[in-house]
Amino acid sequence: MTAQERKNKTEAFLFEHNIPFNAWLPVIEEEHEVMIREAKDIAKRVLILTYLNMVAETGDKGEKDEIIEFLQREQLWADVSEGEKKLFLKNKLTQKESVDISWRSECIYLLLWVINKKDKVGLPTDQCVISDLLRLLPGFLESTADFINSASKRTTPEILDMSDLLYRLHWAVRDASINHKDIPGNIEESVIQEWHYAINWVTYYEDDWDDITTDT
Repeated sequence: MTAQERKNKTEAFLFEHNIPFNAWLPVIEEEHEVMIREAKDIAKRVLILTYLNMVAETGDKGEKDEIIEFLQREQLWADVSEGEKKLFLKNKLTQKESVDISWRSECIYLLLWVINKKDKVGLPTDQCVISDLLRLLPGFLESTADFINSASKRTTPEILDMSDLLYRLHWAVRDASINHKDIPGNIEESVIQEWHYAINWVTYYEDDWDDITTDT
């Protein structure tokens, strides 16, 4: 499928669901052009985001230190972004930092789909259920090797289908917000933001996790 055919397919889907779209938005990458991150790297990112959420929730210094030591022992610390390292090492997170970290659970949800740990995802209309995510992950401070080694990424067409859909959905949500209209399709604004962020990282929109943007 060409990038133009993918755009046409997404727009037909949005039309069917009464979600407006901008016909002038450009196409995304062609299948032969796109770079997709390796499944193991995506699995590692899922684990890092999960443990950062745990640190934000507990606020306990002893448990935080234990988590950092665990990430180092599991050879995951090198994959923690510079921005995340500052959060892991900070004595006390602000309320905004804790809230922002908690929203990253939505990135975890989408990334689990990318590496075939979730069978399907619908439209981003509801917040994920954290307990459901945890059932798909290794237990607290348990070895991560099996989880990482068993990860397998979806096909490039599947990933680009999702990327194209989230790109155009996010435009519709932003347009509604700017123009003070109801959000179309019951899309949850913060959820689409995180899903779009995650898929842009998967497709190398930027190299580093901290530098990803969600342009529309």
